[in-house]
Amino acid sequence: MRDFLTGLKYEVLKKSEIAIEYTGMEYDSRKITDGDIFVALEGSLADGHNFIEQAVKNGAKCIMVSKKVKTEFPVEYILIEDLRKKLGIIASNFYNWPQKKLKIVGITGTNGKTTSTYLLESILGEKNTARIGTVEYKIGEEIIEATNTTPESLDVIKICKKAADKNIPYLVMEISSHALELGRVSMLEFDAVSFTNLTLDHLDYHGTMENYFQAKRKLFTMLKSGCEKKCVENIDDIYGKRLYDEFGGYSYSLKTAANLTGKIFEFHTDGQIVEICINGEKKQMKLAILGRYNLYNVLGAVGTALQLGIPEKEIFDRIQSIKGAPGRFELINCKQDFIVVVDYAHTGDALENILNSINELKSGKVITVFGCGGDRDSSKRPIMGEIAERLSDIAILTSDNPRTEDPHKIIMEVAGGMTKDNYIIEEDREKAIVKAIELAEKNDIVLIAGKGHETYQILGRHKIHFDDREIARREIVRKRSKV
Repeated sequence: MRDFLTGLKYEVLKKSEIAIEYTGMEYDSRKITDGDIFVALEGSLADGHNFIEQAVKNGAKCIMVSKKVKTEFPVEYILIEDLRKKLGIIASNFYNWPQKKLKIVGITGTNGKTTSTYLLESILGEKNTARIGTVEYKIGEEIIEATNTTPESLDVIKICKKAADKNIPYLVMEISSHALELGRVSMLEFDAVSFTNLTLDHLDYHGTMENYFQAKRKLFTMLKSGCEKKCVENIDDIYGKRLYDEFGGYSYSLKTAANLTGKIFEFHTDGQIVEICINGEKKQMKLAILGRYNLYNVLGAVGTALQLGIPEKEIFDRIQSIKGAPGRFELINCKQDFIVVVDYAHTGDALENILNSINELKSGKVITVFGCGGDRDSSKRPIMGEIAERLSDIAILTSDNPRTEDPHKIIMEVAGGMTKDNYIIEEDREKAIVKAIELAEKNDIVLIAGKGHETYQILGRHKIHFDDREIARREIVRKRSKV
């Protein structure tokens, strides 16, 4: 009856009055149906222990708690210390370890994770690949809205079960540092892992870059037996070089000798001509995605596919038709005579990378709309201001998910890194995008950075509908109608 707790230390606070075959497991009381187990997780914004009554009303027959509570309802109560960290094992036991039927790939780093998962999915084949990441969770034809880059361990296991039930062989995952620290993937073993880069971000959580790195490093200790060298690291990044020196595997670089190297020959508005070299064998091709950072992402995906045993010819055939992820260097084309790009770049490194790529393409002005999110690492704000000002002809500083912080305060902290007179402050993000489109002339490039694929704006603790791409399209069409 309690097989799902095998190997774990627990205390039964109250036994069930009748024998029950539990039907499912949820940590959201709203999703509970008759016969389910309710996992009362303590979070930063809500405590699941406060929703036990609602869970029981919805049909929960077992309550798992991480602290002693009143056992007032006629259901089983089980106390497990560090419940969140042990949930992955509990869920794996309950659903019979479905992850063991899959080949699982973990991709970590600050920037490039999302694009890398889409690229690797294209190489492995969409029908063969389930995908977990920032934009969405995908299992065959089923698309689930993403709540976190890496979801709670219970959700990961449910995705593994659905993928295994559909005979999908691969699961490709973005692995966040938070997920590694909180134990969301501790129940998994990986067939291959990849590291993109590490830049200033999440120091509000980790405190130091070294702590941030050590969190990412954990992924490289989680490879399956016999797969210890199935690593792929960007050695142009100092932290990637550290991982390669320690764990080995395949290295990739645009600057130095490595197992995989790349070179860009020509930029076009619809792609770039590149050369990719695998262990000394060179091949030239056109990629449909732009930018040096995207060539890094391609090299990482190629290296990971090689580590999974995919033949080189098959990899090369498939990467020539790949497209990037939604909101990653996404071109908004309404037949205007200037270029509009929407990108998720929300760190200094990501913003600098995309602006460097745009400046290599430009023949007119670069106009950048950007901001910094609230309730996140504030140390990057003036850094991003300096980058946007330096690499743009006009920078429009605006809001980007201010959350519970004062939007004006955030903007002033960003502006603290800006010393020139080529920037405009427009707190209202919609008006900022409108202004950018108004200012754009023939051959200019407008970059709308920070939100990418997101279809919402977080104000306080509320989400409102907001899509940079929708607003950009509307304003481009409006501007063209006036010509």
